Amino acid sequence: MQKHFYDLREVNDLSEGERATPEPGVTYDLRTIKNQAVASGTVEYVFRDGDTLFARTADGESYPVTGAGSYVLVPHGL
Repeated sequence: MQKHFYDLREVNDLSEGERATPEPGVTYDLRTIKNQAVASGTVEYVFRDGDTLFARTADGESYPVTGAGSYVLVPHGL
């Protein structure tokens, strides 16, 4: 079963290495907790690595979206 971002409430919602993708027709950007945009392209998917969920961007970069110092997934246009 394909998981989407709205299916994720906690780290355990994904198995190790499993991916969740944006909802059809929606794109996401990343921002810092201080609401600064991250210039790394749109988010292609979220994956689990250990006890952390990471967002992988179109530029091939990965950013933590859970835990201390994490980034925020924001639907594009907000």
